[in-house]
Amino acid sequence: MFCPNCKKNILLIMEYENIELDFCPDCLGVWLDAEELQWILESQFDEQSIFIKTTVDETKKKCPRCQTYMQKVSLPQNDKIVYDICPENHGIWFDRGELENLIQNLPEFPGTHSFLQWLKTIFHYQSE
Repeated sequence: MFCPNCKKNILLIMEYENIELDFCPDCLGVWLDAEELQWILESQFDEQSIFIKTTVDETKKKCPRCQTYMQKVSLPQNDKIVYDICPENHGIWFDRGELENLIQNLPEFPGTHSFLQWLKTIFHYQSE
Protein backbone atom coordinates (compact mmCIF):
# COMPACT_ATOMS: atom_id res chain seq x y z
CA MET A 1 0.00 0.00 0.00
CA PHE A 2 1.13 3.51 -0.74
CA CYS A 3 0.85 6.52 1.57
CA PRO A 4 -2.33 8.49 0.76
CA ASN A 5 -0.53 11.66 1.82
CA CYS A 6 2.88 11.34 0.10
CA LYS A 7 1.48 9.10 -2.66
CA LYS A 8 4.90 7.60 -3.42
CA ASN A 9 6.00 5.96 -0.18
CA ILE A 10 5.13 2.38 0.62
CA LEU A 11 3.55 2.09 4.06
CA LEU A 12 5.60 0.13 6.56
CA ILE A 13 4.15 -2.16 9.20
CA MET A 14 4.58 -1.79 12.94
CA GLU A 15 2.93 -3.95 15.54
CA TYR A 16 1.05 -3.09 18.70
CA GLU A 17 -0.15 -6.07 20.76
CA ASN A 18 -0.40 -8.28 17.65
CA ILE A 19 -2.24 -5.56 15.68
CA GLU A 20 -0.49 -4.45 12.51
CA LEU A 21 -0.58 -0.70 11.89
CA ASP A 22 0.68 0.74 8.62
CA PHE A 23 2.66 3.98 8.68
CA CYS A 24 4.61 6.27 6.39
CA PRO A 25 8.25 6.75 7.45
CA ASP A 26 8.34 10.24 5.90
CA CYS A 27 5.12 11.99 6.94
CA LEU A 28 4.45 9.70 9.96
CA GLY A 29 0.82 9.20 8.94
CA VAL A 30 -0.87 6.02 10.15
CA TRP A 31 -3.40 3.75 8.44
CA LEU A 32 -5.71 1.59 10.55
CA ASP A 33 -7.63 -1.15 8.78
CA ALA A 34 -11.29 -1.59 9.66
CA GLU A 35 -11.77 -2.86 13.23
CA GLU A 36 -8.18 -2.17 14.30
CA LEU A 37 -9.31 0.88 16.26
CA GLN A 38 -11.72 -1.36 18.20
CA TRP A 39 -8.95 -3.85 18.96
CA ILE A 40 -6.57 -1.09 20.08
CA LEU A 41 -9.19 0.45 22.39
CA GLU A 42 -10.27 -2.99 23.64
CA SER A 43 -13.93 -2.30 22.97
CA GLN A 44 -16.71 -3.16 20.50
CA PHE A 45 -18.27 -0.24 18.61
CA ASP A 46 -19.06 0.84 15.08
CA GLU A 47 -15.92 2.73 14.12
CA GLN A 48 -17.67 4.91 11.56
CA SER A 49 -20.42 5.87 14.04
CA ILE A 50 -18.06 7.83 16.33
CA PHE A 51 -17.39 10.32 13.52
CA ILE A 52 -19.48 12.97 11.83
CA LYS A 53 -19.00 13.96 8.20
CA THR A 54 -17.52 17.38 7.74
CA THR A 55 -16.82 19.74 4.87
CA VAL A 56 -13.39 21.30 4.76
CA ASP A 57 -11.27 23.00 2.14
CA GLU A 58 -8.69 20.21 2.17
CA THR A 59 -7.58 17.92 -0.65
CA LYS A 60 -9.28 14.53 -0.56
CA LYS A 61 -6.99 11.54 -0.16
CA LYS A 62 -7.45 8.12 -1.72
CA CYS A 63 -7.88 4.99 0.37
CA PRO A 64 -4.64 2.98 0.18
CA ARG A 65 -6.72 -0.23 -0.09
CA CYS A 66 -9.31 0.55 -2.80
CA GLN A 67 -8.22 3.97 -4.19
CA THR A 68 -11.68 5.45 -3.52
CA TYR A 69 -11.61 9.05 -2.33
CA MET A 70 -11.99 9.09 1.44
CA GLN A 71 -14.56 11.11 3.35
CA LYS A 72 -13.53 13.91 5.68
CA VAL A 73 -14.82 13.29 9.20
CA SER A 74 -14.32 14.64 12.72
CA LEU A 75 -15.39 13.84 16.24
CA PRO A 76 -18.59 15.57 17.42
CA GLN A 77 -16.78 16.75 20.57
CA ASN A 78 -13.76 18.11 18.63
CA ASP A 79 -14.38 19.18 15.05
CA LYS A 80 -11.06 21.04 14.71
CA ILE A 81 -9.20 17.86 13.68
CA VAL A 82 -10.28 16.20 10.44
CA TYR A 83 -9.67 12.53 9.72
CA ASP A 84 -9.95 10.59 6.45
CA ILE A 85 -12.18 7.51 6.42
CA CYS A 86 -12.75 5.06 3.57
CA PRO A 87 -16.43 5.08 2.48
CA GLU A 88 -16.05 1.37 1.65
CA ASN A 89 -15.12 0.72 5.32
CA HIS A 90 -11.54 -0.35 4.62
CA GLY A 91 -10.08 1.86 7.33
CA ILE A 92 -9.03 5.28 8.59
CA TRP A 93 -6.04 7.48 7.66
CA PHE A 94 -4.46 9.70 10.31
CA ASP A 95 -2.01 12.45 9.42
CA ARG A 96 0.87 12.93 11.85
CA GLY A 97 -0.45 13.46 15.39
CA GLU A 98 -4.11 12.87 14.49
CA LEU A 99 -4.23 9.32 15.85
CA GLU A 100 -2.92 10.54 19.20
CA ASN A 101 -5.51 13.32 19.17
CA LEU A 102 -8.32 10.87 18.42
CA ILE A 103 -7.29 8.52 21.22
CA GLN A 104 -7.03 11.42 23.70
CA ASN A 105 -10.64 12.31 22.82
CA LEU A 106 -11.84 8.77 23.59
CA PRO A 107 -10.82 8.35 27.26
CA GLU A 108 -13.78 6.09 28.08
CA PHE A 109 -12.28 3.05 26.33
CA PRO A 110 -10.11 0.55 28.26
CA GLY A 111 -7.16 0.55 25.83
CA THR A 112 -6.74 4.32 25.63
CA HIS A 113 -3.98 4.86 28.22
CA SER A 114 -1.67 2.03 27.17
CA PHE A 115 -1.96 2.86 23.46
CA LEU A 116 -1.22 6.56 24.09
CA GLN A 117 1.91 5.60 26.00
CA TRP A 118 3.00 3.35 23.14
CA LEU A 119 2.35 6.08 20.54
CA LYS A 120 4.40 8.59 22.50
CA THR A 121 7.28 6.11 22.69
CA ILE A 122 7.20 5.18 19.00
CA PHE A 123 6.63 8.65 17.53
CA HIS A 124 8.28 10.66 20.32
CA TYR A 125 5.17 12.76 20.88
CA GLN A 126 5.35 15.43 23.52
CA SER A 127 2.81 15.32 26.34
CA GLU A 128 0.35 18.18 26.06
